[in-house]
Amino acid sequence: MAIISFDIRDLRIQGVPQEKVLEAILGLGIEIEEKTSKELKLNITPNRPDLLDFTGLVRAIENFAGKRVPRENFYRIKNKPELTISVTEEVYTIRPYIAGMVVKNADLSGNMLKYLINFTDKFADTYGRRRKKLAIGIHSLNAIKGNITYTASGEGSFKPLNSTRPMSFSDIINGHDKGAAYRDTIPKNESGRTLYPYIADSEKTLALIPIINSDATKLSPKTRDLFIDITGTSKTTIRNAAALLACSFMYAGAGVYPVIVSYPMSKETTPALSYDEIKVSLKVADETLGIEAGRHNVITLANRMGYVASKYGSSVLFYVPPYRVDVLNDQDAIEDIAVAFGYDRIVPMPVKGIAEGLASEQYELEDGLASFMVGLGYSEAVNSMLTNEKLNFDSVMKKYEEESYVSVADAKTSSITMLRTSLLPGLLQNLAGSRAEKLPQRLFEIGRVFSLSKGKIKESVKLLVVSEHAKANFAEMRSVADSLLKYMGISYKVKPGESSANIEGRTASIVVGDEIMGRIGEVHPQVLENFGLEEPVVSLSLTLVKEVKY
Repeated sequence: MAIISFDIRDLRIQGVPQEKVLEAILGLGIEIEEKTSKELKLNITPNRPDLLDFTGLVRAIENFAGKRVPRENFYRIKNKPELTISVTEEVYTIRPYIAGMVVKNADLSGNMLKYLINFTDKFADTYGRRRKKLAIGIHSLNAIKGNITYTASGEGSFKPLNSTRPMSFSDIINGHDKGAAYRDTIPKNESGRTLYPYIADSEKTLALIPIINSDATKLSPKTRDLFIDITGTSKTTIRNAAALLACSFMYAGAGVYPVIVSYPMSKETTPALSYDEIKVSLKVADETLGIEAGRHNVITLANRMGYVASKYGSSVLFYVPPYRVDVLNDQDAIEDIAVAFGYDRIVPMPVKGIAEGLASEQYELEDGLASFMVGLGYSEAVNSMLTNEKLNFDSVMKKYEEESYVSVADAKTSSITMLRTSLLPGLLQNLAGSRAEKLPQRLFEIGRVFSLSKGKIKESVKLLVVSEHAKANFAEMRSVADSLLKYMGISYKVKPGESSANIEGRTASIVVGDEIMGRIGEVHPQVLENFGLEEPVVSLSLTLVKEVKY
C-alpha cells in the first residue's frame, strides 16, 4: 500500500458535491488515512496503480460519481513519433528495456508538478520494486537536443538535479543522497564490471538511470512540453507504465506523441495503447456476487468503473482502457461490478445445507497430539507445504529423483517450486530464525507431506519434533517417543536405522508391527551448518496417516 496526499481544494470537481467526492473515494475501496481542512491523505492499494496519480484519481471519481461516461477509443494516439531512442548493446545486458513519450501542453501549474513527481516516486517504489524493476524520468523537452541514446559505461559525469556542480557517476552513487538510496539498482554486467546506465541527447547526459536526472532538464510549474523515459528489467511493466502515464496526460487534455525505440535487434513504438475485450457472463456475475444486476445495470456499473461496455447475447463485453493494467480476466471485471454496485448493498446469503459439522477422527487425533506436545514444553510451528529443491533436499543432504516429488508447473519464483516431502527442513529453518532466543529451543509440527509414485500423488500426515540445546541427544528424544506412543496406545520397538540428515550410527527406526512408523536421530553437523545452527539438534518423526484418502 502507498500513502498519497492531496490538497483537498484540488479535489473539488465541478458538479460533484464534496461529500459525494468522499463517498466516491470510499466506494472505490480507498481508505482515507487522514482528513483536515486543507489536506487529504489516502491509502492506495497496489491493485489500482492508476489511482496513485492525481489525474487518475480524479478520473476514477468522475466516472464513479456518474459525472463522465467513458468514451469508446478515447485513448488512441494519432500523432506521429517525435523522437528516436537508440538502445546500445552495453545497457541491453544490465537494464535492457526503455519506453518513452513526448507530452505537449501539459499543465504543471499549482500543485500539479508536485503531484506528478510524487506519483512517479510512489509508482517506482511500489509497482517498480524500488526502481529495480521500473523507474520513470521526466524532463523539459525544450532542453533536449536531437535524439536520445540509452547506453551504459564505466564512468561519466553531469550536474545532478538541484546540484551546484558536476559529479561523476561513481561520486553520485557513493556521495549523493539518491545514490545512497538506490545504489543497489546498479547491477554488474556479465564480466562482473560495474556499468552505469544513462540516457543522453546529442550534447549531454540527461540522467543516470535509475538514480537521478540532470539539472539541465529540470521542470518548473511553467514547463509545458515534456520528454518522459521509463526504464526497467520487465518489458511488460514498462509498457504498462507508459500506457498509464499516456492516458493520464490525454485525460488532462495534453497531447501525447510516441517515440521510436531502436533496440540492437528490433524496433518498436511507445507508448502502445490498446483496449482489451473481456466477455462477462451475466449468469456467472450474478452467481458470483449473489445479486441480479441485469444487463443494462451492468453496463452502467461498468461505466462507473471506467469501462465502455455493450450487450453481447447473454453477456456484456467490457472494453478495458489501457490504463487499467490491473484487469486481466472476467473475475477482475466482476469484482469491479461489485465495487460499483456497493459491497454494502450485497445482502449476505445463508449457506444452504442440512448436515452438521463434526470434527473428524483425524482432526481430533492431531488436536490431541498438539495439546500433548505443548504439555511437554514444545511450541507448535506451521510451515508452508510449498518449498523448493534446495531447501527440501540439498539442505538436509538428501538425494532425489525428479519423479519422486510433486513439482509446481510454471513456477514464478525459485523459492516455490514443489510440494514438501519432509517437515524437517521447515523446522530447522524455524530454529535458524530464532537463533537469538534462549536455549533450549523445542518445536513440533503436524502437517502434510507429499510424494509421487507411478504418476500418482501420495499425501501423508507426519509429526516431527526437534530439540536444540548443548546436551540434545538420542536419549532425550527416545523419552519423548515413549510418552507420545504411550499416549496414542501404541506398542513399538526400536531398531537401527539410517537417514542422510542424521549422524551415522545415531539413528533409530520406530517399528510398529512389521512397519517402520518413524525415526529418531541426532542431526548431522553438516546439516546444522547448512542452517547456521551451532548447537546439537535431535529429531523425532512419526507417520500419523500413511496415505490420506479423499
